Amino acid sequence: MTEFTITSTQIIWFCSFVAALWGLWKVVKEAKKPNDELKAKVSKHDQLLDNDNKRLSEVETSNQMILRTLLVIVNHEITGNGIDNMKQIRDDLQEYLIHK
Repeated sequence: MTEFTITSTQIIWFCSFVAALWGLWKVVKEAKKPNDELKAKVSKHDQLLDNDNKRLSEVETSNQMILRTLLVIVNHEITGNGIDNMKQIRDDLQEYLIHK
């Protein structure tokens, strides 16, 4: 039967190997850190940009509705007619405000 012995030199080599692996892991982790932070920041900016685009779209829709209503009011002031058109715009405006 062969005898298996562990010497102090082998223990030192093993500890050195573990320390080297640990050091390598730290270096790789630190090297990836700026990249990971940048990805997280870009992802957050994408989300904020999407929210801004949605809000701008809502503002544009609101402005269109306001301008349509204003145009009907101006036409009514000029001609004194267009009550049917005003009723239609009123209904459209109510629908818009209800579903907003």
